[in-house]
Amino acid sequence: MLRRLILLLPLLCSGVALAAEVTDSTGRAVQIPDKVLHVLPAGPPAAILLEAIAPDLMLGWPGPLSDDAKALLPDNANHPRIPRLTGREDVTDKIKALKPDLIIDYGEVTPRYIELAQATQQKTGIPTLLFAGSLDNIPRVIREAGAIPHREARAETLATFVEAMLALPVIPLLASLGAHPRVLYARGADGLTVTAPDTDVTEVFKHLGWQVIAPDGQGTFRASTIAAIGALDPDIVIFSDPAMRETLAHSDTWKSVRAIREGHALVAPGLPFGWIEEPPSINRLLGLAFLGGHEPASMAATFHAVVYGHALTPPRLDAVLGGVRSIQP
Repeated sequence: MLRRLILLLPLLCSGVALAAEVTDSTGRAVQIPDKVLHVLPAGPPAAILLEAIAPDLMLGWPGPLSDDAKALLPDNANHPRIPRLTGREDVTDKIKALKPDLIIDYGEVTPRYIELAQATQQKTGIPTLLFAGSLDNIPRVIREAGAIPHREARAETLATFVEAMLALPVIPLLASLGAHPRVLYARGADGLTVTAPDTDVTEVFKHLGWQVIAPDGQGTFRASTIAAIGALDPDIVIFSDPAMRETLAHSDTWKSVRAIREGHALVAPGLPFGWIEEPPSINRLLGLAFLGGHEPASMAATFHAVVYGHALTPPRLDAVLGGVRSIQP
């Protein structure tokens, strides 16, 4: 032991941070500094993960954050705008200028994102980790990511809470739909961009045992028409854009779709982040609990207090719950 301390003494005296090795979800063993003070989230999913674990270490938000969203987060969420690594633009020089100790990406572990993590580390020299973003994987990732900046106690609190949310029983949201309804999930102000099954965007539904339906086609997002949606005959339709509430109230064409006509349509809450996706991060746990039949107000209040460390006032809770009511034709 004495010999090891003598060998380490020159490094400790020189102020060099000792490195630790972390294996991410790609299987890559990455050397990271023992002392991590500045973390760059590669995209919005990673930013939400870090906001829950160690917001004070984040260099900023990789994308716009609306004033309405900021109002629902703690004061320390007022981060500056930073480049988004997972976008289409090459932001290598901008990232290097920020001098992060670590870059964390969170989401799909696909060839594109694996290559991006590897290339980013090679071009910037900054350790870059990619963690899998599936719902069942959230507790493990929280613990692993929390250990990096030595926030184990905070990570354990979060992970235990998430495990409890994932273990909630599934209760039919609407008794008439049964336990395994056919759901169509659509984006856009016109509700005509339908999401495909078996993607991170629709993982909440899969976790609940619901059947996701979409028009034939390629890719995650597929252009559709009201007639095509009617032909698919979903049991429930969920929209991501709040504008759809007004659209459906004044559209006879949409009322030709059985689910709309029967009042089985919802606009998913989207503040401060989407309950179904947008972005697909730990915020999806609220959608899982709500669509799983659990009382949304108490779930949202508890989630914000535990995950974001910010208690919601009654008016702000009302703002969060804006989309949970069924749309009546």
